[in-house]
Amino acid sequence: MGWREELEHSTPVSRRTFLKTTAAAAAVAAVGSARIPSVMAQERVTTLDYYTLFHSGDAAAMERIVRLFNTENRAVKLNLLQGQWAEYYAQLFAAVGSGNAPHVGICHSSRVMDVYRALTPLEESRAGNLLDAAGIRAPQYTKSVWDAGVFEGKRYLVPLDTHMFGMWYNKDLFRRAGLDPDKPPESREDFERAADAIKTRTGQFAFHPAEDALPRKLRRAWEYLFWGGGGSLLTPDGKRAAFNDERGLRALDYLVGMIHRRGWNAPGTDGFKQFAAGQLGMLIAGNWYFPTAKAAGVNFGFHYVPKFFEKPTTWGDSHNLVIPRQRPERASDDVLVAAAKAIKWINERSSIWGIYGGHIPAFLPAQRAKDLQESETWQIALSKFAYMANQGWLHYPLVHPLAPRVHAAVEPHIQEAYNGRLTPKDALTRAEAEVNRVLIG
Repeated sequence: MGWREELEHSTPVSRRTFLKTTAAAAAVAAVGSARIPSVMAQERVTTLDYYTLFHSGDAAAMERIVRLFNTENRAVKLNLLQGQWAEYYAQLFAAVGSGNAPHVGICHSSRVMDVYRALTPLEESRAGNLLDAAGIRAPQYTKSVWDAGVFEGKRYLVPLDTHMFGMWYNKDLFRRAGLDPDKPPESREDFERAADAIKTRTGQFAFHPAEDALPRKLRRAWEYLFWGGGGSLLTPDGKRAAFNDERGLRALDYLVGMIHRRGWNAPGTDGFKQFAAGQLGMLIAGNWYFPTAKAAGVNFGFHYVPKFFEKPTTWGDSHNLVIPRQRPERASDDVLVAAAKAIKWINERSSIWGIYGGHIPAFLPAQRAKDLQESETWQIALSKFAYMANQGWLHYPLVHPLAPRVHAAVEPHIQEAYNGRLTPKDALTRAEAEVNRVLIG
């Protein structure tokens, strides 16, 4: 089955439905204009639909970039469509299959293996090499992130950023607990002493390992502990689960013990909200949390994820800019080139993405830009995120054709263990059986 036939088996989405499901009306209002007409003052204007999965601080940061693009460019405009994180990829596939694909989109590096059929191969498009046409050059990007954009010999992704987990901590609670707020813990031993001190001396929650504790966040918490011990989710051939071993059990037992033995938090709590309310000493959360922490007025600091086991490790991924597959009647060759040039422009201004979204730009000139380097975002947090990335601490999620299904098979069992309804061993045994069923097909 070809890419088009495969996509057309997705649930078809009409143009109206696509715009509605992605809350286009709200997004367009956010960028400050209604739909741009195709002809304006005798000058032809190309409007590119730009579909993202960003929300909260990320959405606001991208809106800044789109507003600037539409101010500075007369012949091309971006129409920002903010989708929903959980439904984004399904809606993207459906839109491509029904011939209503956006012109520019977002794809995580970890999803290229199962999303590439919906994307335009950038060096082999019907309009030719779009990288050359737009002047997009590999040496201008972080090498590891750039290299992740190729699948089966074809490039589909242009990196936008790197993002990952780090440790946010409340300096006032550190002081109340008798801890030095300028020396956050880095080793497991120092981390445990700090958490116990916050719990006993302040009466507040000491630690939250997983942002808002959604199932995927709890799975990521177990993963950064598991990977730090040298574990791997699947066997090298990708055909069997490999996590139900001593390393997987040690990681899950430690995660569960944080709540049920150490009492550093409670099941079912939202670490985002606890930290913003000043009720949490330490929180593992992504770089996107910076705008929220700042707005909350908490006296916070930021540091690396502690070295819990043999090697320091953090969960991370990257956002990339893509051009979804287009039908000729929807997008001419000139429109494909315009989309590629818009991608380059967005990356050239991605210091804004760093300052207001808290992400590390993959475009090196933007990463080194004076406005980013001098920003509070960089000085407090982003420089340390960059250090973790450059030191090799960043561990990407599973890259596998069935990765979303593998994750979905693991997550409920990690959650059940975290909430105290399964033992860690039972949770991993059940997860292993389900993952193997997924992999067998």
